[in-house]
Amino acid sequence: MNYIENERRYSTHTLIAYANDLQQFHDYLLQAYNLENSVNAEPEMIRSWIVSLINTPLQTRTVNRKISTLKSYYRFLQKEKLISINPVKTISGPKTAQKLPEFIEKDKLAKLLDELLIGTDYHSVRNKLIIELFYSTGMRLSELVQLKFSDFDFSRSTVKINGKRNKQRLVPVTTTVLQLLTTYSDIQKKETENEYHVFVFSTKKGKQMHPRVVYGIVKNTLEMITSLEKRSPHILRHSFATHLLNNGADLNSIKELLGHANLATTQIYTHNSFEKLKNQYKQAHPRA
Repeated sequence: MNYIENERRYSTHTLIAYANDLQQFHDYLLQAYNLENSVNAEPEMIRSWIVSLINTPLQTRTVNRKISTLKSYYRFLQKEKLISINPVKTISGPKTAQKLPEFIEKDKLAKLLDELLIGTDYHSVRNKLIIELFYSTGMRLSELVQLKFSDFDFSRSTVKINGKRNKQRLVPVTTTVLQLLTTYSDIQKKETENEYHVFVFSTKKGKQMHPRVVYGIVKNTLEMITSLEKRSPHILRHSFATHLLNNGADLNSIKELLGHANLATTQIYTHNSFEKLKNQYKQAHPRA
């Protein structure tokens, strides 16, 4: 845990997930095989654990994440020369059906931002700024709540985003966002009676706003324009990437803007574009 926190710089969320996965695996070995040390686990024991997970209501993605935790754990043991053979190396998880990322049509989002979010009070301006930032930068929820006023460069129209594993990236921001940020900052100072705020979205005491609060704001706002079951900040991230791709943006550029580690993660958005192309083909081709 020290290694993945301090050297690999995994997020707090990932650290908790890894700790839970390894504890569950340890408990299974103890109960099923009376084995107290996971260093001595054999491949068939690990397969047995995976089968037991598959037979639970857990989603396939969750099972694969737990397998990924084990692979990382045993690679570490091998690196530390605590084991000579990695017992998980040849083990693969169940196949997951690839789910296309959902997104909101650009006309609906444009209408929302231009017409529905009207108001000059603190909450109206704050909520509009949150939606604008998500949609114009594609940032994650965890990245938005970490934003500081010092991360914005008005002269270059950019924002510095602190992503996963503390990897930073510069993303362009629109004039609308910068103007809204200035207005919001002025209102925030009056509203909270505090001349200086470090975090853009903070409580009256100056602490980071809780992600659940931001999630709720986005969910309630998106209910105005979409019937999608999931109305989360990530839907705006998906919309950002899909709209860029549909309007001719280069896939590598989108990868950098999203802060993806590799291009394979970004390529999921090409499937959305292809589905749109197929629908147009069906509507337009006489033999479709």
